[in-house]
Amino acid sequence: KQWYQRRVAITAGIFNAIVWILGLVLFVIGIVVLVEGRNWDDIIDGKTVPVSVMLIIVGLVIAVVGFLGCCGAMKQNGNMLLIYAIILGVIIIVQLIAGILAFIYSDEAIQAGHSGFVGAMAQYDTADGSTTPGVNWLQKHLKCCGIQNASDWRREANKAKIWIKTHINDVPDTCCKRLKYQWNPTPSCGLGQAMGNSDVIHNRGCYTQMINWINTYYPVMAVLAMVLLVFEAIIITISCYFSKDFIQGPIPKQFTNGNNLYT
Repeated sequence: KQWYQRRVAITAGIFNAIVWILGLVLFVIGIVVLVEGRNWDDIIDGKTVPVSVMLIIVGLVIAVVGFLGCCGAMKQNGNMLLIYAIILGVIIIVQLIAGILAFIYSDEAIQAGHSGFVGAMAQYDTADGSTTPGVNWLQKHLKCCGIQNASDWRREANKAKIWIKTHINDVPDTCCKRLKYQWNPTPSCGLGQAMGNSDVIHNRGCYTQMINWINTYYPVMAVLAMVLLVFEAIIITISCYFSKDFIQGPIPKQFTNGNNLYT
């Protein structure tokens, strides 16, 4: 009897501990997005904060709920496990809704990113410099230059309206390729590099790189999301099954050997 209860508690505890860890991972990702998002927040019209806050809240809730389920399993508290399963079911519904909405509005989000970068590029190098850090961050980390390509920075393109007042065919230094073990590009490396393909700069546009990034990682993220949902569904099933045993108490298996009864 005690052996059965311990096995049940350990099994449920391990699964719920994994959920707790996943919640902490989401929480940390939300913090990272919130901190790093300040670099490009002006480009996407302040949408970074709501997304990061949502990740933080969801991750924190999952972590707390996972801890609740882990405690319920280790303490063999069936009511706590049942409450945990119900809350986790609600979380699954929220995740499904969020995933469906993200899929439906994915094209709008991409277009908003494109429009935001167009506006940010037009205001690049302004006196207040509000969009300059975001453009620099994207070009540096996405290894891109301009919207479609580096020629967007040319005076004839008339896209970087402030920049072209003092630069004819230059690109920002963040368009430049970094040398090995070099964190920042060589100063003034972008002078005269907006004319065409160059070995010194990244010639692909940031919009193109963003689309490539989405096409590369979107299927991976979708698979991971489905795996997480299936895993959470399994956790709910296990928690409900074990909660019934903990509430009713495990029924010992009896074996008869002659006149003696063993449990």
